[in-house]
Amino acid sequence: MDLADALDRAPTGERPRFDLAAGALVGGRCADCGATAWPARAVCHRCGGADVRLGTFARAGTLVSCTLVTVSRPGLEAPYMLGQVRLDDGPVVFGQILGLDDAEALPCPVIVQVSADRYWFTPAGLQEPTGERQDETRVSSDETGG
Repeated sequence: MDLADALDRAPTGERPRFDLAAGALVGGRCADCGATAWPARAVCHRCGGADVRLGTFARAGTLVSCTLVTVSRPGLEAPYMLGQVRLDDGPVVFGQILGLDDAEALPCPVIVQVSADRYWFTPAGLQEPTGERQDETRVSSDETGG
């Protein structure tokens, strides 16, 4: 794929970010080097290749760091927890963590939850992801996408 092909892709804000049926985040994987990104990019951040393919990432991941935020912001009552999650087959994603026990040791397994306009993580076993259960579709180098 020629780098000029990336100019024909939808802007980042218009690319899909969620697959509600799968309950997963939609991102990109570079067909050249395998780098992953969420949200998907038109050009790979690692190698500069333009063959970035869309697909969903695993709903499971590992919380690798977190912090308790004590300052409210619009839509989020303080205190709330934010953290970095390494998805099992994808990138590290920053998001809100719900239901985390203060005594939970890091790293700990978490599950992604998605709705039409946002996503968050819950400790594994606390609750099932929202949306219908079905076989996960994972990003792979042989998938096509925009």
